[in-house]
Amino acid sequence: MGITVEHGYFEDLDDARREIRGNGQFLHEVDAAPSGGTPIHWHDVGIHFYVQEGVFRFQDPASGTVHECGPGTKFVIPERTLHIEEEHHGYKGVVGMTKDPVPQPFVRPPEELEAA
Repeated sequence: MGITVEHGYFEDLDDARREIRGNGQFLHEVDAAPSGGTPIHWHDVGIHFYVQEGVFRFQDPASGTVHECGPGTKFVIPERTLHIEEEHHGYKGVVGMTKDPVPQPFVRPPEELEAA
């Protein structure tokens, strides 16, 4: 399964929190500062993110698509899936992680994926 993005997925952040808990994921609140982006990388955890404020931009290198995820958007990046975080001006939301604690390091380079 690849990256999925659903715009207009939710209106109420409490609904997103309930969905995360109902799916057996681990809830985290996110208030991300502006960033110049993160080069191609992957995580050893699945991410189910619900954007509350701001716009999160990332690229799916498998398709070349750049996704702009604003308020109400849910995106899912499966465990061990390469992606690129684009420059953004900050965003807030909630995320359901598939593992707790979250494996570290959180951001992993592509060569580690190929070696694993």
